[in-house]
Amino acid sequence: MIKFFLRNARRNKLYYAINLIGLVLGTTSTIFIFLYLQSELTYDNHYTDSDRIYRVALNRVYPNNEVGWASIPAPVGPAIASHFPEVDEATRFADGDLEVVIGQERFVEEKGLYADPNFFKVFDCQVISGAIETSLSQPRQVVLTEKLARKYFNSTEVVGQQVIIRDSIIYQISAVIKNLSDNSHFEADLILPMQDSREPRYRNEWGTAFFYFTYLKLHEGTDLVQFELKMRQFLLQQMAMNTSGMDFEKWLEEGNSYDYFLQPLTDIHLTSNLRWEFMPNGNKSNVQLFLAVGIFILIISCINYVNLSTAKAGKRMKELGLKKIMGATRIELTKQLLSESVAVTFLSAVLALILSFQLLPFFNELSGKAWTVDVLLAPSFLAIFFAFAVTLGLMAGIYPALKLSGVYPTEIISSNSKSSTESAQERWVRNILVGLQFGVSLVVIVATLVVIKQNKYLKSVDLGYDKENLLIIDNADELGDRDEIFRNELVKSPHVLQGTSASSVPGFVNGATTYTTTENEGSPVNVSFFFTKDEHCVDIYDLSLIAGRNYRKSDFTDTARYVLINEEAMRQFGWVSADQAVNSFIKNTVRTAQLKVIGVVRDFHIHSLHEPIRPLVISNGMRFSQKIVFKVKESQTQTAVQEMQNLWNEFLPAKTVSYSFLDSNLEKLYESEANAQELFSIFTLLAIFLAGFGMYGLSAYLTGLKRKEVAIRKTLGASEWWILKYFTFKQLSVIGFAVLIGLPLAYYLSNEWLNNFAYRIEIGFSLLIISVGSIVAVGLVSIGWYSIRAALENPVNMLRE
Repeated sequence: MIKFFLRNARRNKLYYAINLIGLVLGTTSTIFIFLYLQSELTYDNHYTDSDRIYRVALNRVYPNNEVGWASIPAPVGPAIASHFPEVDEATRFADGDLEVVIGQERFVEEKGLYADPNFFKVFDCQVISGAIETSLSQPRQVVLTEKLARKYFNSTEVVGQQVIIRDSIIYQISAVIKNLSDNSHFEADLILPMQDSREPRYRNEWGTAFFYFTYLKLHEGTDLVQFELKMRQFLLQQMAMNTSGMDFEKWLEEGNSYDYFLQPLTDIHLTSNLRWEFMPNGNKSNVQLFLAVGIFILIISCINYVNLSTAKAGKRMKELGLKKIMGATRIELTKQLLSESVAVTFLSAVLALILSFQLLPFFNELSGKAWTVDVLLAPSFLAIFFAFAVTLGLMAGIYPALKLSGVYPTEIISSNSKSSTESAQERWVRNILVGLQFGVSLVVIVATLVVIKQNKYLKSVDLGYDKENLLIIDNADELGDRDEIFRNELVKSPHVLQGTSASSVPGFVNGATTYTTTENEGSPVNVSFFFTKDEHCVDIYDLSLIAGRNYRKSDFTDTARYVLINEEAMRQFGWVSADQAVNSFIKNTVRTAQLKVIGVVRDFHIHSLHEPIRPLVISNGMRFSQKIVFKVKESQTQTAVQEMQNLWNEFLPAKTVSYSFLDSNLEKLYESEANAQELFSIFTLLAIFLAGFGMYGLSAYLTGLKRKEVAIRKTLGASEWWILKYFTFKQLSVIGFAVLIGLPLAYYLSNEWLNNFAYRIEIGFSLLIISVGSIVAVGLVSIGWYSIRAALENPVNMLRE
């Protein structure tokens, strides 16, 4: 069997080369798409009993809208655990940057957690050393990952050693664990006891301080629907009992509520997009698109194989006919042909695996993953992969095998052999397969152009504020009451234009509360808000003031409260114009203090473009800065950063400054879309290449099949242009069929993906025309070479063959 395969491969080098190259590239892309999908679809699966673990999230209902929160108040978890026997474990954690001092070295670790003592009973991990069960039971203990243990001590045998964390507090290392899996919706390099955090001060805060990620491990067999209903009612009762200073029943009647719900642990990464997620989650639509692209590329590769196998049938008819005369049965011939097909796919699988080893670092960079070669050499992966290769060989080879093995020996050996012609049925099947191939390619092209155009829109859309050259000090709260002195000192630098202090920055405004106007207290409006500590906020972001005035310096020494609002807030408060809003008053629904509206700013995007613009209130009244933002000269950013660090060291030599740039932070909001664009672009080029490559091989055969016919037509007077049209128009009709089946599907899938964005492009006619034009161009180029060659060749040479 191997002998027959090698002999046929030598005789038909072009045919086997095209098949092999197509299958290798298709299989390689399938490997990487499989790795990506496996990673995205198995987040948090590695935790024991992951199917019984749920995150408690909050849907905060307001009279005019709803806001979902991933982190919730501190008392919720313990209250659920103490009341419901269905809960095996309830644990919480809160994230935070932590400064660690080892000897004379300082490190700012961004992946720090404060966790309850039973954290590891819910999120189990591999322990290297220490007693994990009691590792968080006492204050001033710390659990390190292997990465940090080696970073600090170059060893993992460090249990009992001491490190300094947070304001010179000495912590003792209680355990060292393996690094947490990359396939987790949260990250941690060091874990401290919850009692060392600010949790004690918020232990009875039921309506504020949404800082705690809360998880339940439910008893096996728990009725989730019933439990969730009981939990929601219980928590509302607890809130009513523990909230003073407000009429809780009236608050509910006005349309407010705290609706707690459960999120399955393994669904969080792809389906959750709440406020204050631990880190940006994945995109389910991207995963679905990648799955579709992977299937499409495989379809294209298989169609290439089937088309070329059936097209070359004539050259094997006599061989198979003679074998039948010699006694070979149809089953034996089918086995031989399927074995050849499996041999081709198996060889392509080996070559694809070798190619994948070389391309893995490049793919890691594009996808943001961190796979190693070990994942490709895992026995489970290899078993699935080669089983898939064999299955692919059988599926791609079954039609050609059944077709070729069904020949009648007498027809093949006779002079009336059809070895050089094609039946109408064969042409019909081949045209459908080619049309399907180009239709699939069209879907991939449209999807990729939509992703590229949407990402370009996200980068170019007017956010309503200036995001460039804004240096943010993220831990400005460390400065305490010296924040204003620090800001004023740095602004004296010739490289710094301006500075402002605030509680948050555009794109990342998470504060939310409810206000009403004093004229209409029965219509509360949920608004986002942030505080500013000076009059420079509007200027530094270049916000457009459409009515009223900006803050003045005296507004921050006055006991009165003043606010700026955006246009959306103005509309929802019921004011018909900005002038009507100015000098009006609003008040918090649970407080009596009135806030005077001094100005209205044009709407700007306070969240990502995945969300619509919400009502916004910018208020004075902040005691200490949480963030300080500096506008630096465009060509002087590094100098400004160095000056800021030097000044910080003068103010807080024992602390490390944490800083970032606003434009870079905003780019991270669309990181998954940017990665998807790059990957889609590569796979689109691959799909186009495979489709064109297959058409090229098919054209080589079909023009060869028609050589004598072409020679006769040329002898009878047909021109080169007529011959060229003869070959080209037939294939263009097939491409037209591809457009009819591919364009509606491409439009539907692209629209579904775009629906994830509150602000999105429209799939214009021009984009579809470009996509169709690309397919037609690929088809013409693929057909053109052999068509032109046949049209120009001397008919005498053709007839002599």
